[in-house]
Amino acid sequence: MPQSAPGKSGDQPVDQSDRRPDDQPESAHRRAARRAALGVLVRAFPGWTGLLAALALVGGALPSVFALLVGRLVDLVPDAVRGGFSSPDGRRIVTTLVLVGSLLLAQEIVRMVRELVSTELYRRFDEYLLSRVMTTILRVPRLDLFEDPALAAATDRAVRIARFGPGELVSGLSAKWAGQAQGLAATAVAAYVWPVAAVVLAPLWIVLGHHLRADSFRANPFWTEPLRRAGYLKRLAMMPEWAKELRIFGLAERLVDRFGVEWRQVMEQLWRTRRVGYRVSGTLFGLALLANVAVMVIAARSALAGGLAIGSLAVLVQSMFGMSQLASQDGDVWIENGAVPVPDVLAHERLAATRVLTNVPSRTARGLPAREISFERVHFRYPGRESPVFTDLDLTIEAGRSLAVVGLNGAGKTTLTKLLTGLSLPQAGRIRVDGVDLADLEPMSWRRSVAAIFQDFVHYPLPARDNIGFGAVEALADPGLADLSRVDEQIRAAARRAGADQILEGLPDGLDTYLSRRHTGGVDLSGGQWQRIALARAMAAVSAGARVLVLDEPTAHLDVRAEADLYDRFLDLTSGLTAIVISHRFSTVRRADRIVVLDGGRIVEDGTHDELLAANGRYASLFRTQALRYADEAQATHRPHTTAAGDG
Repeated sequence: MPQSAPGKSGDQPVDQSDRRPDDQPESAHRRAARRAALGVLVRAFPGWTGLLAALALVGGALPSVFALLVGRLVDLVPDAVRGGFSSPDGRRIVTTLVLVGSLLLAQEIVRMVRELVSTELYRRFDEYLLSRVMTTILRVPRLDLFEDPALAAATDRAVRIARFGPGELVSGLSAKWAGQAQGLAATAVAAYVWPVAAVVLAPLWIVLGHHLRADSFRANPFWTEPLRRAGYLKRLAMMPEWAKELRIFGLAERLVDRFGVEWRQVMEQLWRTRRVGYRVSGTLFGLALLANVAVMVIAARSALAGGLAIGSLAVLVQSMFGMSQLASQDGDVWIENGAVPVPDVLAHERLAATRVLTNVPSRTARGLPAREISFERVHFRYPGRESPVFTDLDLTIEAGRSLAVVGLNGAGKTTLTKLLTGLSLPQAGRIRVDGVDLADLEPMSWRRSVAAIFQDFVHYPLPARDNIGFGAVEALADPGLADLSRVDEQIRAAARRAGADQILEGLPDGLDTYLSRRHTGGVDLSGGQWQRIALARAMAAVSAGARVLVLDEPTAHLDVRAEADLYDRFLDLTSGLTAIVISHRFSTVRRADRIVVLDGGRIVEDGTHDELLAANGRYASLFRTQALRYADEAQATHRPHTTAAGDG
């Protein structure tokens, strides 16, 4: 069974700083969360849950059976002593001892099997809910839907389930069910032996348990700002991506000091809250102690007077200890941690279902485009924003030719590529592919026709084979294929076309090398090398049949030499493809068959490089400004240096 959960109890507040402020102790929200989580668990794994419950109930009841056997043993001892072990009472003692030993063995076996079942169900429930979250997110077909504040907030809450671990619900239920079964069985035995004990003690333990459970959540200040800030400072100090800057600016001591201040505020509030609860708990514990002592004294006197057998007294004493499990908090924190995120997952699924296409188009995009892609009076605005990105945008992209898109930051260049790839859909107007509305094409079919590398491309911490092969993911669907060497050759061909073949040759394990130092034997790449790998991924998609190539800032991370090499490869990369290139570097843009300038959500200039320079408009101004800057940099690079000695 996972051992992380116990550390969340005791004097340390549970770090639940991402939970909502209205999560108050023992509220209707919490009870609903537990019911919802248990319902999901039972529906997903009815057999495993039933087995765990049966084992917990049996394991909880066995101590009471043990108490009855011990009582029987105590009653038999006097007669056996008088008659000897060969007497009927002596033989009954031997039989009872065998039963006691067998019961102890059975208890240990049930405990071990319950832990194994709990661990397996923990793992399965964790994987099941995380898979549901992943599936829900990936089923949302378009990126613009995530701009919807409601869906974005629901997604943020749902993905936090990975931090809280829904499997802890299983560990908590296992402990809780076993403890409650032990308490109820002990109460039943006590009621059978001497009803007064059950009537007096059981209600006290139940009330005490209810108070302790409510107090434990009341004392956890997870709705406070200091805990949120302390959690952020802790993550800031521990995340490797921030390590360089924290050390360069000497922020370590300041971070530790600020964490200490925030944490002291958390603990001060924690203990202010707990002092009140502990007074009540102390009073209840005192009453329970007095009641147990009183019951025990009265029972002992009854036994001495002959009203209660000595064996029954032994059973009663053990049952009194067992009844204390009615107040046990075993499993409560684990149940809370595992259950509270589940309603967020269910709410996320319900909301995402309203965004998923119910009637998915089935028209294939195979072979498209053969003539053109056209934007016709396209209007697009991101959800939650007042101003549109595009208003009545008209643009025709000829198939088999290259188009460069130029514009200042915020002009809508990247949004144009999202619309083109079907990751977003316009609110008005049409995008047509050979006359077919893009909205009428099956989304995945169209996306397989597009190879796109965005400026924020992904650095997959996976082998080089996957980093390139993901461009043609169908080829990697079964890594056990006998012709994996053929797949590898396709990957190497894509790498050669993108100029990434030398990167692969330098990897210690070739295509099997992990591109992350967090893996044993893994390596990290420079920004320029990663851009080459990303470009190779796009080339893999082209080799798999993509006919549209989208390059968003393809030279952003390349040095001068690598950039010049890409310029030389540009015509080969885009040959026979419908290519859309977005770049601030005009040395790339000028090689395109056609160039358009975006401004204010519209196309303001359209033509070839030479035509736009001759028009002396916005493109010409931007081009000359950049050319002048490069000329100044080149002049500064080649200017002879003067020294103090030369001045003399």
